[in-house]
Amino acid sequence: MRNKFRSVRQKVLLFGFLMTIIPLVLISVYYLTDLTDYVGSTSEEIQEMRLHNLAGDIRSDIRQVTHQLDILAALDQPENDQGAFYEVLRSMPAIDSLVMLDAEGMVSSEIARNALNHRRTGTSWFQGDALEPDGTNLSEVLFNDYGQPYLQMVTSYGDGGYIGASVQLQKLIGSVSSYQLNDETVIYLQDHTGQIIAHQDYSRLWQSDVDEIEDGIHMRTAIDEVDWELVMDQPRREAMTPVFDMMRRGAFTATVMILFGSVISVFAGLYFVKPIEQLQRGMLRMKTDDRPETMPVERSDELGELTESFNEMNETIQEKEQRLRQEKERLDIVVNSMDAGLAVVRKDYSIAWLNPKLRGWIGEKTTVPCFKLFNDSDTPCYSCPLGETNPFEKMDEVLTRTDETGQERVYRHRVFPLQYTLEQDEEALIVMEDITEERLMEEKIIQTDKLSALGLMASSFAHEVNNPLASVQVYAEDLSDRLTGNQQELLDSGDMAHYLSIIRKNIDRCKTITANLLNFSRKEHWQDTHLNIRQVADDSLMLMDHSLKKSGVQVHVDEETDMPLITGDAMKLSQVFVNLIQNAIDAIADKEEGTLTIRLFQAAGEVVAEVHDNGTGIPQTDFDKLFDPFFTSKPTGKGTGLGLSVCYGIVQQMKGTMEVESQVGQGSTFRIRLPGQAGNLKNVRQMEE
Repeated sequence: MRNKFRSVRQKVLLFGFLMTIIPLVLISVYYLTDLTDYVGSTSEEIQEMRLHNLAGDIRSDIRQVTHQLDILAALDQPENDQGAFYEVLRSMPAIDSLVMLDAEGMVSSEIARNALNHRRTGTSWFQGDALEPDGTNLSEVLFNDYGQPYLQMVTSYGDGGYIGASVQLQKLIGSVSSYQLNDETVIYLQDHTGQIIAHQDYSRLWQSDVDEIEDGIHMRTAIDEVDWELVMDQPRREAMTPVFDMMRRGAFTATVMILFGSVISVFAGLYFVKPIEQLQRGMLRMKTDDRPETMPVERSDELGELTESFNEMNETIQEKEQRLRQEKERLDIVVNSMDAGLAVVRKDYSIAWLNPKLRGWIGEKTTVPCFKLFNDSDTPCYSCPLGETNPFEKMDEVLTRTDETGQERVYRHRVFPLQYTLEQDEEALIVMEDITEERLMEEKIIQTDKLSALGLMASSFAHEVNNPLASVQVYAEDLSDRLTGNQQELLDSGDMAHYLSIIRKNIDRCKTITANLLNFSRKEHWQDTHLNIRQVADDSLMLMDHSLKKSGVQVHVDEETDMPLITGDAMKLSQVFVNLIQNAIDAIADKEEGTLTIRLFQAAGEVVAEVHDNGTGIPQTDFDKLFDPFFTSKPTGKGTGLGLSVCYGIVQQMKGTMEVESQVGQGSTFRIRLPGQAGNLKNVRQMEE
């Protein structure tokens, strides 16, 4: 059944059938829901309007009686104008009798509809509360001798007199009992005590407990003139009768339309699906052949255009497939012939692929995680971008490894995340380069630069050593001459101890100079330690002290307090300072007042060293070549052109940067930025203590 509905034919037929049914159902539901709400609200509005109209009729009759009493009270001498009283009885069928009362409420005269010659005087007539001179006084609902309910209404006139009317309640509110409604809809009138004084069902009169219809429309409206309330109860299903009738008619109409639409959908679906099936069969035939044939185009509509597009796509795919084979062949040749090791690793650090070069380096270690290829670490590399919490986008670091012959090899280890992969778990490309020879060459270049600097400083060192040696010679010769004389006198005078102290100090000075020279010239491997950059700068200035004095350069060193330590090789960093100081000396050689300023400060977590001179400056045209090897602007014999290139490489190895600012005739500033370590020199000394 499931495979059956995978066919386009079945899907189109089902789609057509559903598209015939769903709109009709949705439209029907929408209109029925809207009609239900409309009929419900309209029914409530109609019933409310009927209730208000009926209450208005009752209110109008009561106001008319009140109005007639006000007309009689407005006469000059109403007791002498009986014609007006008879006119009121004639025009108001609901009034049964009219009376005139004195200030005490006693009957002074009476005119009754059913006893025209009856005169009842001197008796109390009003059965309500005490008469009020202002407004209309109303009694409770009363019953006459025949059991008929009536109401007494009294209004004042003149100086303390009253005119009253006995109103037949049945004639006043009879419209309530005779109001025609549906079978289960009821309407009734309640007085201020809650008793029913008018009802379509006479058995419910004078009852106080009223059961409201459940799930019905319940409405009330007040008749303020007599403090009554008109109530209507109607079952909601009676209000929804038009909706139910329309639903039955709509269901029949929708059924007919669905059948008609389904027939049309079936024929239309078969008509449009037939060419698609033909195209599908042609594609299946092409799929089974190694070289698909061109499909014939038999139509000029969109399906014909689709066939033409498929033929063009097939030709393009074949061409691109051939190009991909060629590119893959070239890429395989390049990758396999590269002198670098390549590997693709998954998110779990396992190796998915590696090239022959890397396989030759690691041997059988192809199943271990990538971080165990060149060392035995149990954790991934610190800056590996595969880590979930690692903010690094790529990794570039140097690893060392001892090969099978016992020789230490240096590798550059880089990791690049892969953005587009066929397998979801392939995450990164590892590139391993053997830079052992490159490092050896760099060390040779650095050593060559050192020897070049030593050659330039040779005369300065000779002068520095000759001065203390001359002092030693003078004092030794004088001491030797005096020892040929009275030796006891020489000992007692203390001159011998003084001479020996001077000789010892000058020998220590020679020892310090030669030790600094040896340390600077010694060929050593890179060794990271925590460094105080001020100490390195001072040691470098000591090496260049004679050259600075000989050139008449004034040296200023400014340092911020609590400078943090840095990590690096002290001798390599000293070589950077020596090169920069030597360049500054050469730049200010023609200046009468040469100045060299070294500023040491920290900024944004970095330790910054600025070496500034007021020499000749560097032309802007030389900036791009300034750090290139063997580039120099000095005369022949004054330098090899390796100094700044070596300085730049050393600073990069310390994970720092090197910048230059210069203006011809104003001097130059070389700025070194190195990452600072947590804590400053003061804190480190306290920890050591």
